[in-house]
Amino acid sequence: MKSKTEAIIISSMNLGEADKLVTIFSLDRGMLKGVAKNARKSFKRFGAGLESFTLVRAHLYEREHQELARIESVDIIEQHASIGSDLGRAASGAVMLELVRELSPLGERNAQAFLLLSHILHLLDEGEEPLFLLNIFKIKFLSLLGYQPKLDHCLSCGIQPKGEMVFLGMKGGILCPACMVSSGEPQVTLSPGAVGFYYQALRMEMDKISRLKPSSSIVRELDRAFSDHTFHILGKRLKSTEFLKAVLPLGY
Repeated sequence: MKSKTEAIIISSMNLGEADKLVTIFSLDRGMLKGVAKNARKSFKRFGAGLESFTLVRAHLYEREHQELARIESVDIIEQHASIGSDLGRAASGAVMLELVRELSPLGERNAQAFLLLSHILHLLDEGEEPLFLLNIFKIKFLSLLGYQPKLDHCLSCGIQPKGEMVFLGMKGGILCPACMVSSGEPQVTLSPGAVGFYYQALRMEMDKISRLKPSSSIVRELDRAFSDHTFHILGKRLKSTEFLKAVLPLGY
């Protein structure tokens, strides 16, 4: 069956002598994997359209009960060339793509998540601050997939945050200092400002998101909290975060 869909290239790798194995996140079909036959030899059908971050219209051929689609060609809609030319943007974008790849079920449509990623990548390409956009993406993407942390009250006593709270990734929420039993391990803490920014960003429409101007300390707090949160969701650290730490050390 032939079909076409708007999609973002998540990754591609060489397969055999001329093909590429490609992972895409599509508007209509969610996460898909496919083989682009002779992609390394056919500039007319693919060109630079299989580069990560690229927004394309993918022309597919699929057979029932076959795991991999055949990607017959792609039409480039938006290239996002500026992301790959800047290490900070590339590192932040790589974390976003890895999150999508790790958390999005194959073949499950999520149009809101697709539109979110598309909008964020456009802003990243336009030069918006990378760590700010990465945090916005994590806040909204994890919520869309049902992994929204509970930051509006202490998970134990129910008190609303009035001072610094401790974030527990394994529980997906916060505890007040009175309810927190210290293990001696370094704690991930969130200030009332970070919690307030989280809910403001969660509610705000994407076309207005650039109006938010969080301090660098709030960005760092949320980044630590969400890194801990995704670790407990996935059971592992994202590989791309090491690259991010290396090129944007001041964000940590």
